[in-house]
Amino acid sequence: MIRVIMLDGDALIGDGKVMPHVPEALDVLTKFEPAARASLVVSLVSDYEMPTTPVTARKVNTIFSKYVAMLDELRLKEFFEPVELRVTLSTQAGVFKPDARLFKKAIQRLRLRAGLDECLSVGNNAEQVKACRALGMSALLLDDWAQAPLLIARVVSPASTFNLRLALQLPLATTYDVQLVRLDDAQSRNVIHAIGKKLFPVPLKTETIEVPFTVQLDISFDKQGKIRDVKTDQPTAEAIAESADYVETLEANNQISHGEANAKGSSTYELVVDKKGRKVLTRKRFLAS
Repeated sequence: MIRVIMLDGDALIGDGKVMPHVPEALDVLTKFEPAARASLVVSLVSDYEMPTTPVTARKVNTIFSKYVAMLDELRLKEFFEPVELRVTLSTQAGVFKPDARLFKKAIQRLRLRAGLDECLSVGNNAEQVKACRALGMSALLLDDWAQAPLLIARVVSPASTFNLRLALQLPLATTYDVQLVRLDDAQSRNVIHAIGKKLFPVPLKTETIEVPFTVQLDISFDKQGKIRDVKTDQPTAEAIAESADYVETLEANNQISHGEANAKGSSTYELVVDKKGRKVLTRKRFLAS
């Protein structure tokens, strides 16, 4: 049973920048439930500067504070609070990865009684992943953080539908432009059936906008557990026409706001431009007064 997820800091950060989709992936991982009633902790273990000799606690603490400041600047610190427990550097262990003493130091800082066989190491260095497995740890080699939660979920809690649903949301949204709504009951390890929302163009009298439609999803996976393909059905021509009529009715009744200037009022929908430059119809969110 996996109790500790150890993320390699070098896989999270490259050339002083956060790797693509890391914050979204970390947000998912912090919500995972463990395979059993035991706790599940997400930690960071990374190689970093070694203090000059003679090694003193003050030198170690100074280097650690420098690293934490970098995490804070990159907006990653919040995922590893309290950092005194959940961030471990080679600086503090006196050895570099994949020396077992560094991973044991990480467990010690977490104040857990756990063995290396209860830890999952996640990184982007193939040799270090191989070495971690030789130490008795579970280990994953990653090249895409959008798919990371999905692969980690299969190791941490393969029977958890809750974790699977969380893990699928990120790759479906970033790669396939689909918002996951729910998973169907009938599913296997290689194919999952689900319901989602996907944008489709709806031509109006004056312009074409994007409107979300409910679609069936068939999600297939490769041998590694990564998403191989996502098949969706398409709205019929009749459904597109009915959607266009509905949007025109909303517009005629002043139920659609256009941008911030017209955001206030009794409108129930708004037309926004997304990151891809598409005009998308979305339902407004109302806060309770």
